[in-house]
This record gives sequence, C-alpha cells and structure tokens, in this order.
Amino acid sequence: MMNANSIDTQELLDGLKAQSALAVDNLVHHYSRPLFGVILNYTKNPSDAEEILQDTLLKIVRKIDTFRAESDIWPWMKRIAVNNSIMWLRKHRTARQVETQMDDSLPQFSRDGELQYPVFGWSVDPEEVILNSELSGQLYEAIQSLPYEYRVPLVLRDIEGYSIKQISSLLALKEATTKTRIHRARLFVRNKLSNYLDGTP
Repeated sequence: MMNANSIDTQELLDGLKAQSALAVDNLVHHYSRPLFGVILNYTKNPSDAEEILQDTLLKIVRKIDTFRAESDIWPWMKRIAVNNSIMWLRKHRTARQVETQMDDSLPQFSRDGELQYPVFGWSVDPEEVILNSELSGQLYEAIQSLPYEYRVPLVLRDIEGYSIKQISSLLALKEATTKTRIHRARLFVRNKLSNYLDGTP
C-alpha cells in the first residue's frame, strides 16, 4: 500500500504536466518499487516485470494530462500497470499454456460430480495469513504457480478487488468463464495451502 505522505502528489502532478525532469525522477524513485510489485503478480518473471514497468512509467508521463486531479493518483497509476501487464501477457503467452500444471493439483471429481478423495478441511483467518509471514509466503507461491489464464483473474478479483464484470471486460472473457477460472484457481490455491498446513510435501 502506498504511503501518501512519502511524496507531495500535487507537486508531482504539476511537475509531470510541466514535463519537469525532476518530477520524472521523483516518479521513478517513489513509485517504481510498488508498481513493480503489482506487475510481478501477473508476470511472475522479474525481467518481464522490469520491461513492463518501464513502459508503465512512460505511459504515466505521457497520459498525465488525462488524470483527474480530484482523484488519488496511486489507483490511476496502478490501473495503468495492471492494463499493461495484461496486454503484455496476451502478447507473450500462447493458448497452449492455459491448462498446464492445473489438473494434477486440483481436487479430482468423478463423472457424477463427486469428490474422488476428500479435500483437507481448513479455515484460515485472513489476519493470520498477513501476520504469519511463512504462511503468507506459501500463499504467494501458490498463486504464482498458477498458469496465466487462472492467475490473472484470481489476482484481479482477490487481490486487486475488480468485479467479475470488470475482469471479464479486461480479459475479453464471458462472465461465466471468468467465474469458473477464479473458482478453479481458488481450489488450486486451497489445495496447495492444505498440503502446507497438513505438513504434506
């Protein structure tokens, strides 16, 4: 989460609109790291995230006149980063990568829709996840191990807080497809965390 007190956003905004080199330096210094973190949630790869970050910073500078001053600048920047990440992934990921690694880690169902083996029952308090750095790390790794087609909708919904309709529009998916992918992604992550909580390798 950004610290609004870390920089005078109005001064930054005025400087960027005036094409001040100092303002651009301040933008890079104060926002590169949090933007990089947002992008990395989608790409998984630091070198790819770095490439997207550079383009994101350029777009922020070029589109600064479209920013409405009455709004908070961080969500606006973050939205540009998310959109850039999705466009980059569309360009660099192929459809054949969609189903890899998912099925073996998801709970298995019979033709009648019954679970073929029980899923470990667990309930984790979100605050516990945040306070427990090890558990938080496991959650992050589980999300990052998802294939792109499942990871992106899950991150948009459960981390960024986008609605199903917004996600469907961003990813050019039917809402039913979006819901299905998020549900499957959650099952995958739950199964991964179940193994961790149960002490299974």
